[in-house]
Amino acid sequence: MEDMSSKLADSDYKPAYQTFKGPEGESCVVDKVALYSDKDNNLCIKFLIRHTRRPEVGDKFSSRHGQKGVCGTIVQQEDFPFSERGICPDLIMNPHGFPSRMTVGKMIELLGGKAGVSCGRFHYGSAFGEPSGHADKVEEISKTLVEKGFSYNGKDFIYSEIERKREKRREKKEEF
Repeated sequence: MEDMSSKLADSDYKPAYQTFKGPEGESCVVDKVALYSDKDNNLCIKFLIRHTRRPEVGDKFSSRHGQKGVCGTIVQQEDFPFSERGICPDLIMNPHGFPSRMTVGKMIELLGGKAGVSCGRFHYGSAFGEPSGHADKVEEISKTLVEKGFSYNGKDFIYSEIERKREKRREKKEEF
């Protein structure tokens, strides 16, 4: 197959200037560049540009396992729940969606994420990937969690600062 660019002379290229006006002060990254030709055999170039931004209430997120969710609220760090060690999770997901969707790989990756943060390495979780040797087994991930002082199943009790503030308000009302 002949290369399309070898057929075209420099005079055949028609520049089409376009600008991207992203959020001011934020840097963008060119994620993908696609070269293709249209039905008239004109060379076209597409750029996929991405930038990291702060989540807002109503933003939709998706995991690699197809678990979709919407940001329901954004809480200040000091009001976010914390564990006995004082560790705050980055996000809290509603656990009621997992049984009906049966996304076992998502659960393995959640365990792997916690183990990975505690030991400084990446974990790859897949319900089907163990025979290939690429995925970490749940037993190995649980062993890492136990070595770092966590529960083998990754569960932690978390305490809510908001609830503590509500309790104090109730106690003050009862005093009067």
